[in-house]
Amino acid sequence: MIERIRRLWQRRSRSRVGLALCGGGVIGGMYEVGVLAALEEGVFEPARGCDFDVYVGCSAGAVVASVMANGFPASELYQILDQDRVDPLNFSRSSVYASNAFRRAFMQFARFVWAIGKNAATGSRPSVPDILARAEHDFPAGFFSLAQLEEYMRTALAARGLANSFAALKRPLLIPAIDLDSAERVVFGRGQLAEVPVSQAIAASSAIPGFFEPYNIGGREYIDGGVGFSGHADLAVEAGADVVVIVNPLVPALDDAGERSLRERGLYFIMEQANRIYSRSLLQHNLETTAARHPGTQIFLIQPPPRGTPLFGPSMGFAASHAALRYGYTATKAWLATHGAELARRIARVPLSTIA
Repeated sequence: MIERIRRLWQRRSRSRVGLALCGGGVIGGMYEVGVLAALEEGVFEPARGCDFDVYVGCSAGAVVASVMANGFPASELYQILDQDRVDPLNFSRSSVYASNAFRRAFMQFARFVWAIGKNAATGSRPSVPDILARAEHDFPAGFFSLAQLEEYMRTALAARGLANSFAALKRPLLIPAIDLDSAERVVFGRGQLAEVPVSQAIAASSAIPGFFEPYNIGGREYIDGGVGFSGHADLAVEAGADVVVIVNPLVPALDDAGERSLRERGLYFIMEQANRIYSRSLLQHNLETTAARHPGTQIFLIQPPPRGTPLFGPSMGFAASHAALRYGYTATKAWLATHGAELARRIARVPLSTIA
């Protein structure tokens, strides 16, 4: 009886620790798995695993968080991905893109070009902005559909005996998305939106504008939860966490001597850099706002440095995904070799900082 009381007291008196996983496409999700595997080995008790009190996952982070909130060991997920095992949780290109996805995307692009050409052939020599304005109703809603991702998550969770219902998860999970027509952030996993299947919430939170079509649930259209927001640390705090660990895969790249400039590398890299600068600003705003509204909250930020990482490139590509996975693991393990004991003792009770 005394031992039971002692354990109950320890459970009540310890910090409630939340985990917030940001978006970052395939590359970002793999990095996050690597980070969590290192934390599981270096910080948490072996029997407990990488067990946070509440999980928040946005976009790719929602995919990882949905598995973790089911109580699945991060180290096992890491091994499945690193060893490329035949396993339902081994995320691959076919998990996101259907067999006809690229043909469909090409047709969407052809439709886009046709709309511009059709409206340019008016004989009045309109300007480029005029041409785009005339063709606006012919533009596609996105080049890819998220139906394949939703189906993959639904079947993978079921095949592994993991819950696809928020109510059945071992730990609370919150997945933010943006309602396209109301321009408001919504949170799957609480209120009436807790009744939505986890796989559908993941798809809604992953709808990168332009790349994916908005995802429809119950007649409402949703887009990526990282539009206008980043980090979502406030959601973990509102769910009762007084310590929040944020993993952010995407940071702007800083110029390296000897490397080609981003301009020389082309339009995609310029747009990628701009998106990361925007995301960094949103994350900083979220952290500052959360700290101001909840001054007792400890926030711990894990993200890669701006130089010398494999994380700058096409975030939805698979070519560098395993490099990102291993980098997340090794970089975090290296930091833990110096600071792990303090982190384990205090469970992230440190000032806002960057560690990996």
